[in-house]
Amino acid sequence: MRQSTLRPRARHRRGLLAAAVLVALCATLLPAADAAAAASPEPSPTTTPTPEPSPASSITCVITPATVVFGDVVTVSGVVTPAVAGQDVAVALAGVRAATAVTDGSGAFSVQITPRGSGDIVARLLADGTQSAARRLVVKPKVTVTHGTAVPFLSLQYAVKVEPATYAGVITAVVEHRGAAVATVKAAVRAGKAVLQVPLRGVDKFIVTLSLPGADGFGARRLESTVRAKGERVATGSSGSRVRGLLTALSRLHIRVPYIGTTFNAQCADAVMAFQKAYGLSRTYVFDSDDWRKLDGAKPVKPRHSGPSTHLEVDKGRQILMVVKNGAVYGLIAVSTGATGNTPEGSFHIQQKHPYTTSGFGGILLRTMGFVGDFAIHGYAPVPPYPASHGCIREPLWVADWTYNQSWVGEQLYVYH
Repeated sequence: MRQSTLRPRARHRRGLLAAAVLVALCATLLPAADAAAAASPEPSPTTTPTPEPSPASSITCVITPATVVFGDVVTVSGVVTPAVAGQDVAVALAGVRAATAVTDGSGAFSVQITPRGSGDIVARLLADGTQSAARRLVVKPKVTVTHGTAVPFLSLQYAVKVEPATYAGVITAVVEHRGAAVATVKAAVRAGKAVLQVPLRGVDKFIVTLSLPGADGFGARRLESTVRAKGERVATGSSGSRVRGLLTALSRLHIRVPYIGTTFNAQCADAVMAFQKAYGLSRTYVFDSDDWRKLDGAKPVKPRHSGPSTHLEVDKGRQILMVVKNGAVYGLIAVSTGATGNTPEGSFHIQQKHPYTTSGFGGILLRTMGFVGDFAIHGYAPVPPYPASHGCIREPLWVADWTYNQSWVGEQLYVYH
């Protein structure tokens, strides 16, 4: 009984002792573990450091001027960012390198080129290939124009030189006179040259505008030239190109002239008299400032009668004879009718034609065309600016053949005042 009672108690005491030892041991070990943990912190996950990103390069491009004439200089400039001195910048025109520039401390660059054609200009940073936006450059052909002295009613030759010689467009010249376009002429440019015959149908100021279209990689070009064709006094004995211009203009008005040349003689004076009579000017035989002004812009005289389509008319008031063909004046000459006003008026027909006749008043009548009774059209001298005959219609001797050959027996003739 005593043994069985004591054993459980002994086991209990041993258990308590073991627990106490374990607690003491833990108390001893835990501070050491905490100290070791404090001495050896947990390692963090491994990471790769990221460097600061460098700013991207950029480049600008400016061209000055953007439109030039062949042979002119163009400045190409810009800025590279970030700014680094000594960077090489290539400048290309139409894809072909034209120059190389170097940046300064602020990243700026500038270079001059002499372009030979139009195209896009691009600046490129050689270090990394960064390119600027494209800038359009237009190159126009270089044009040099020369001409002689302007003469009223003659053509003025324009000699045009175009550079480069590879340009092959067609030049158009528009002639303006007194605010209106009066003529247009064209000429092709070949081997850098063109010649235009520019008509100056008038007096004083002309504006000639030359236009070259865009061609062969070049921009269009337009130039304006102002010339003055002076109308100077012309009289018997005058000579030169102004005489030719005057006779040319009279001929365009269908006034009969002896020829078109550079010498002004008495026959030319008869043509001037026909003009002065037909257009109500002073009858002087001399072509002066008033005559030039009237000639500038003058229109051909119109016949009074519309039919038949071919006929003759004599205007006693203006002392002129008109040969009418196809309803328009074909030729106009000065005449002199009866001094007393006795040349009959009305509608007649040519009744007879004779190469020569004599007059009861004396003298030879050249190329006589009778139209009623003893009245006829014939060549005679003199033919003054006023009515001076005995009743016939006198015409200058030099033009009598021409009038005679234009007419036939039976042709209609009108005589009126």
